[in-house]
Amino acid sequence: MRWKDLSKLISNFLLLFALVLLIPIAVAIYFEFYKIDPLHPPYLATASFLATFGITLSLALLLRFFGRSVKGELYRRESLLLVPIVWIITSLISACPFIFTGTIESPINAIFESVSGLTTTGATIIYPKAFDSVSHKEVSVTTKSLTGKNYQFNGTVTPLRAPDSHQIILEGLDAVSKPILFWRSFLQWIGGLGIIFLFIAIFPALSIGGKFLYEAEITGPFKDALTPRIKETASYLWKIYIGLTLLEILCLRVFNHSMPLFDAVTITFSNISTGGFSIHEKSIGFYNHHPTEWIVMLFMFFGAMNFSLIFYALKGKLYRLFDPELLLFIGVIIGSSVLISILLFQSDFVPASFLTEVATYFDKLRVSIFQFISSLTSTGFYTANYDLWPWGAQALMLLSMYVGGMSGSTAGGMKMVRHLISFRTVKHKIETLFRPEAVRALKIRDREIPMKTFSSVFIFVWIVLVTSAVGTFLLILNGIDPSTAFGLIACSINNVGLSFDAAGPMSTCAFMPAFSKIIMIIWMLLGRLEFYAFLIILTPRFWKSR
Repeated sequence: MRWKDLSKLISNFLLLFALVLLIPIAVAIYFEFYKIDPLHPPYLATASFLATFGITLSLALLLRFFGRSVKGELYRRESLLLVPIVWIITSLISACPFIFTGTIESPINAIFESVSGLTTTGATIIYPKAFDSVSHKEVSVTTKSLTGKNYQFNGTVTPLRAPDSHQIILEGLDAVSKPILFWRSFLQWIGGLGIIFLFIAIFPALSIGGKFLYEAEITGPFKDALTPRIKETASYLWKIYIGLTLLEILCLRVFNHSMPLFDAVTITFSNISTGGFSIHEKSIGFYNHHPTEWIVMLFMFFGAMNFSLIFYALKGKLYRLFDPELLLFIGVIIGSSVLISILLFQSDFVPASFLTEVATYFDKLRVSIFQFISSLTSTGFYTANYDLWPWGAQALMLLSMYVGGMSGSTAGGMKMVRHLISFRTVKHKIETLFRPEAVRALKIRDREIPMKTFSSVFIFVWIVLVTSAVGTFLLILNGIDPSTAFGLIACSINNVGLSFDAAGPMSTCAFMPAFSKIIMIIWMLLGRLEFYAFLIILTPRFWKSR
């Protein structure tokens, strides 16, 4: 292993990440020194981000010194190892502002929050602390599962009190300072397209290893580049990503005049990355504004769409939009949303949204479309307490988390094209049983699918099923009830912020024991990099010399 070359490349990435940190530093300075909210002060925000910047820069210089005598060339093994190392280091550094500001006191909780952000999972451990009304001492809170199991735990965020009466005025997410709320959403934005993608787009050619970095970061079984040069492809994808980001911010501001610019930016960061971190306790339901919901739905769809199709559409090649994966994606959204709305309409379901009762079919259809797109695209926003929905609707949402968005998107899950390949393979196998003489090539996107792709898809599905079972079993051993455990593993492995039962929309992951949080951290990273990038370094032969 070329450790010195690897050190120099990691140093280059950390220097780039240090530059990225200048953005939250600027936001912290603005809210701490220019737009001061006396009821919501950003304690130590600027100092905390500057300290994080200093740690990142120091580590970069240390690694640069270690690799000073090499060119920093990247080859296959080094590129495969670079990906998990970069993700782990970035997650640890990204946890620092949560700890330094005192927003999250536990290091495990802070790492959980940073990993959830970077992997665009959107699960959170932020939960308001509770205090005794007489002694004002902190007391534990209780979350109850549908099976009757009670979870007692301490909250993670201290509520804000009125200066004169000491009465609680803001708690939970609403009590978190704006620089930290920005940081959570910004983490999802830089993790959405991929921190490695940013590295590829900024730095010059990385020897032959650039191709393997690209393949390790991009999602789905197909790893096609838009141009012959990987760096140019990454640059095009980032331009599309930034363009969609600016467009959504503009739409939110135009169609919801009461929405502050800060809200529009943070929602967009979490939405276009299909991340789902919210800045309010009630997520998008906080705004109770239908146009806002439709805009968020539209850009959830764009975030879960294959960015190469957007690239070709912008180039005028509209025929590319007749892609079988895209058509399947749209069909699943329409069919499942209608089915969920029918289930809601036929049930004794009471509150469809947080602030108003929804009685008409079209209102329930809107809520159904929003929640299903949110789960299918792995975004995790919500406008309703879906834990009150019929079991059939909840089961459909849970299944959609494993289905996922399109390959080459920011969405999680197994991706539509893998299901399409699996279905056509099974169909082909059944046909050969009664027509063995018929030999037909299987094609997706007008090209023949090689046998290694079939193998890769079925191996991937097998890994997902096994890791889901193992993860659920480990959480159950740690005291989590089965339905909550399965929902949490589905949430983490598919990078979806939605979960069920004790971890539903009215709660968070704060009730989980430390071991369960560590399991979710590992499973979120496995799911984001589609397993292989991490599993390959567990192979003993990987570490043997050439």
